[in-house]
Amino acid sequence: MAIFTYTPEDVEKKPSSAVSTKKSPQTTHTPEELEAFFNSTQKEKTDRKQARVDAHKLATLAARDGKLQEAHLEESIGEDGKRAIGYQIMKNKGLTARRKKENRNARVKKRKKYDAAKKKLKSVRAVYTGQQGPYSGELTGISKKVSRSVKLN
Repeated sequence: MAIFTYTPEDVEKKPSSAVSTKKSPQTTHTPEELEAFFNSTQKEKTDRKQARVDAHKLATLAARDGKLQEAHLEESIGEDGKRAIGYQIMKNKGLTARRKKENRNARVKKRKKYDAAKKKLKSVRAVYTGQQGPYSGELTGISKKVSRSVKLN
């Protein structure tokens, strides 16, 4: 927390309120300028879309004629005359196999693995799932022949 001390000269120079009454200068644009700016951005947007449509048409024609590789090489040459690197070289993935979506997220993969392990465990032995509803007695009955008590000496 900063503490400011004022001398009598400072009090005389400054207005009574500490807040400045000066407004920041705002630039106002004329409606013609705003309309020109809006039109230029709209034109850029339509030009980009048209360029994509034209490139798609050229690619489909080249694929139909079997010259897709040549068309791709022509457009990928940079200003210095060298061919630009492609996506595969840039990402350096090599011959990686396609992975399932759940294997790409480690947390989801472990959760699915845990669920599968719980299902396997249910087939091996009885798993307590908690009491379902009110107690309804011994469902299988009590056998007189079986004794499961532990003898204490």
